[in-house]
Amino acid sequence: MKRISASALACAAGFLGLSGPASAHPHVFAEARLEVEVAPDGHVSALRHVWRFDELFSSTVLLEFDADLDNQLEEPELAEVASVVTGSLAEFDYFQTILVGGKSVGVKPVTDMKALFEDGQLIMFFTAEPDETIDIAASPSFGVYDPTFYTAIDFYDESNMELRGAPANCSFKMVVPDPDEAIAQNQASLTEAFFNEPTGNDLSSLLATRMEVTCK
Repeated sequence: MKRISASALACAAGFLGLSGPASAHPHVFAEARLEVEVAPDGHVSALRHVWRFDELFSSTVLLEFDADLDNQLEEPELAEVASVVTGSLAEFDYFQTILVGGKSVGVKPVTDMKALFEDGQLIMFFTAEPDETIDIAASPSFGVYDPTFYTAIDFYDESNMELRGAPANCSFKMVVPDPDEAIAQNQASLTEAFFNEPTGNDLSSLLATRMEVTCK
């Protein structure tokens, strides 16, 4: 079984099993869509993600996983891509951040990762469920960000986000943080976090493009 390196879905080198130096600039680009589903009782039931990757990275995946060398990915090959991605992203919470009242909430293991190759681009679909109950009335935020800095997962505009099943008094806005501003505003807490737990410190919750929900 192939395994993407610690940079996860971050770069082509990862998919090829190579290790590369960390970089502050992304090497891979993906257009994202996020749907947050709210159950009738008001709790968040699912986060549905779609990522469409750039053609250069997609072509690298094709070369790596095209076992029969027919220049396309059939179902068994796509299933292997999905399996590798699932295993590699698990330790990163699948590039998601969920915040409720400033507290981070994790997600359950993803079991439905699917891959599609369409018009020369790799598309990944998956559903994540919070690992604890989240009341939508608590005005949570849901972010998508690669903490390894290799992948830029971008939402082109607010139409790429959807809040489904929420009460009529709930709405959301898409927030795209400015990295320099976010770091400057949180320098003190970031410094404290580094000294308290240097290996577990990342900027995901600050730099994630996110859906911020407000219920009035």
